[in-house]
Amino acid sequence: MKFAIERITKNSGRLGQLRIRDGGPELRTPLLMQTTKGGSIPWLSADVFESHVSQRPQVLQFTLSTMDQMAEALAQWNSGDRGVSDYVGFPGNLNVLLLRDPCETTPSGGNDRDILPLFTRRGRESLTPERYMEMVASIKPDIYQGLCDADTNAESAKKRVQKSVDRTEKFMHYIYEQRGKVQSSLLAPIVGGYNTFARTQSIKHAREQPADSYGGYILEGFHTNGLTATTLDTSKLLPIVEHCVRQLEEDKPRMVPGAFTPLTTLELIEQGMDIFDTSYAYCASLNFKALTFSFVQDSKTHVAFLDVTDDANKENFSPLLRNCSCLTCLKHTRSYLHHLYKTNELLGPILLMIHNLHHYISFFEAIRESMAKDKLPELTELVRKQNGDAQVDYSIAANTKVISKATMGKGFAAAM
Repeated sequence: MKFAIERITKNSGRLGQLRIRDGGPELRTPLLMQTTKGGSIPWLSADVFESHVSQRPQVLQFTLSTMDQMAEALAQWNSGDRGVSDYVGFPGNLNVLLLRDPCETTPSGGNDRDILPLFTRRGRESLTPERYMEMVASIKPDIYQGLCDADTNAESAKKRVQKSVDRTEKFMHYIYEQRGKVQSSLLAPIVGGYNTFARTQSIKHAREQPADSYGGYILEGFHTNGLTATTLDTSKLLPIVEHCVRQLEEDKPRMVPGAFTPLTTLELIEQGMDIFDTSYAYCASLNFKALTFSFVQDSKTHVAFLDVTDDANKENFSPLLRNCSCLTCLKHTRSYLHHLYKTNELLGPILLMIHNLHHYISFFEAIRESMAKDKLPELTELVRKQNGDAQVDYSIAANTKVISKATMGKGFAAAM
C-alpha cells in the first residue's frame, strides 16, 4: 500500500493518492468505502449498485463480525487471482477487513487478557490473535486492521482505557510477528479512548515497529458503533484526533470507521483523516431517512434529511431531493416512498439506499473538489448552517421515531 499527498493545507486537510495494490488504481483521498454486511451492500445487489449508484469500482468495507462464517469456504475459494471481492459478487473491487460492524452498536464487556470478544449473528465468539491471523489468511483481504480492544468511549474509566491499550499491545506483538505470512496490508490500530496519555502510548508502540510493518493507521475506541457515532461530542473528539495526528507520519493513510455525521466527517477531514465509510447512509436508510443536506452553494434552504414516515409526505408528489439525479428521485415521489413504508414493502429500503448512497458518494466528490480549491472551510460552513443562521442537527438518533428492529416494517427487517 502506497500513499502520496497531493495537496495539504492548514485549513483544508490533505488531498492524497492511495494505491492499495501494486499495479492497481490510484484512489483519491479523502476516500469513502462502501460498508457491507456479510459481503453485500445492504438491500442492493451488485448489479443494482453498479447500474444505479456508481459505475466506478469501489473499496468495499468488510467486517469480520458479519463474515466470520465464510472463512472456511474462502480458504478453499481463494486460489489464483480470485479474491474475497469476487466471492461476494464484486469482482475487481478492492476491500478492507475490519473487526466490528460500524452500522450496529457493539455490546460492551466480554474482554479477557488473551481473547477479544467478536459479536456475530450467532452470538459472542472468542477471538485469539492466532485465530484472527488464520481467518485473515483465509479471507485474504487487500487491507486488514490489527487486532485491538476498542471497547471504550467518552464515558470509559481510566482503568478501562489503560486495559484497552495494554491488551492491544499484547495482541499486536503477535500480529507484527506473523505479518510476513499474509500478503495483505496492515492498518495499525490506535486506541486509548479520550485519554491523550493512553493514545500517545498506543502510537508509540506502533511507531516502534519497523517502517514496513504496516501501511497505515486506524483510529478506534471513540464510540461503540451504530447510532452512537452520530451523537459524538466533537468538542471532546476533535482534540483527541488532533493530538493523535500530530504524532503520526504524513506518508501513511489514516482511517476512522463509524457513522459520523456529514459535519463531523468534514471536521475530521480538516484534522487530517483520510478514509471513511458509508455507515451513516445505511443508518439513515434503516431509520427511514432520506439524506437531503446540501453541499452545493445555492439559494435554497436545506435540512439534514427527510423523514419518510412523516404523514406530511402522504400527498407530496415531489422527489426526495430536487435536482438529484439518482434513480429514486428521477422515478419516484415522496408520496410513493411513504406508501412503501406504510405497507412494509421491501422496495422502500432499496430505493432509500440507492438515494442515500448516491448522495453520499456525491458529497465526497464535492469534498475532494473543495479541497483541491482550498475551499473546505466554506463547504464545512455550508453543511453546518445550510444557508441559514442555525446549525443543522444531523443526529439520526435524536431525530427519529423508529430505531429498533423490533418496530421496523417487515420489509426493512427482512433485508437485515
